[in-house]
This record gives sequence, C-alpha cells and structure tokens, in this order.
Amino acid sequence: MNELSNLRELKKIVLDFIRQIERADFGNESDVRLLYEKAKEIETQLVNVDYGGNPSAGSAGLSVNRLLAVAEKLDNKVPDIMIVRIPRFRAVTSGLLTFEEIFGGGGFKPWMESHQELFRPVIFDCPDFLYGKDGKAAWIWAVRDEVTEADTHPYEIIEYGGGLYAVAVSVDGDGESHDKVRRKTEKWLENTNFVIDGGRELMGHMIYVDDEIKEGLGYHQMNLYAPVKLK
Repeated sequence: MNELSNLRELKKIVLDFIRQIERADFGNESDVRLLYEKAKEIETQLVNVDYGGNPSAGSAGLSVNRLLAVAEKLDNKVPDIMIVRIPRFRAVTSGLLTFEEIFGGGGFKPWMESHQELFRPVIFDCPDFLYGKDGKAAWIWAVRDEVTEADTHPYEIIEYGGGLYAVAVSVDGDGESHDKVRRKTEKWLENTNFVIDGGRELMGHMIYVDDEIKEGLGYHQMNLYAPVKLK
C-alpha cells in the first residue's frame, strides 16, 4: 500500500505541473513567474515530505532517496535481468590464453570455425562462453556426447559445472556497456536473496548473431553472466 500511495502522489505532482506548463503563455512574464514558483513549491514538497508522506525537517538528499526508492520499486516490476541455471556440460577449451592467441591467425578461433560439427547449444541457442582469469581468457565450446579428445586435439575437453547465473544483455564489443551492465546486475541482486558467487568466473557470449537483428539494433547483443548463489 505504501508503494501504491507513493506512486500516486508522485504521479499527481508531475501531472499537475505538466498541465500548468501546457496552459502557460511563455511570452507572458507573469505566467513564467508562476511556473517558477510552482517548480519551487514542488521542490519544497519533495524536500519536506519523507518517504511515508509525513512532514519532516528533511533535506534535499531525502527527496532524492525517496524518488530513487520509488523508481527502484517500479523497475523491479519490469525486470530486465534474470536468473538462469546452466546445466553441467562437456566442452572443449582454448585454455587460458591472450586474446591474440585465441582470436589471431593460427589460434583457437580458426580451429573452432573449422570444427563446427563438434558443437551443441547449451542456452539461448549458443554453444560457447568466454571468461577471463588471471589477466587472460578462456573460450569454451560445448561438444556433443560422442566427441572425444581425439576429435578436439590439440585442445582439451573439460566438464563445466554450470550453476546459477544472473544474466543481462549488453552491447558486444563495448567495454563501457559491459561495465554498466555489471554494475546494474550487482545493484539488482541487492534486492534478491542471491549474491555473487566469487568461486566462479563472470562469463559472456554473443547471442543470435544475425544481420537483421544488428541492423535493427545497431549492434550485436552480448549476454553477460554473473555467477550467483543463495545468501
């Protein structure tokens, strides 16, 4: 009920101000002055009313916290992060290498591209995950049940444990986007019964690499996976 009351109050304040703006004559000095006075009145309302709607001695910081709390409650009703369970799977791994060793000529990527028949999807129709550790990276690709290390030579097959992950989409190849999505995921987890599992690596992979999707969005999508566990 408190949430509903807060949202209604915020909606009424904003709509009243919008209606006054629509009626105002900006060529009229008195109308402009009235808008300014109304804006100051709204600021005073937000500053001097605490989260429960009660008068207080308050401060500007209080109004900011109140608005952030309302916005956070709204955001939680339309989550854009989800928790998934990745199953245990067998995968061929590049091993921990530099990006040049993985993606450069004669590296793991050219080998992977010539052995597509070995792989199978794990989640979101994707067979692969990329993760970093100790300043290097490892690229793992899920393999079919019948595949052996004779098929993947010189690369090793490992058993990947899977588990629970918080997943959010970012812009592929954009470090700033990745950092913002990671921070948002960590903030989102604060309102759940999950925490980051520091014993496992952060991972990522491109999803639905499709020219039509890229044309529509302007970028390729990359899912970022944060390992989680219950508190």
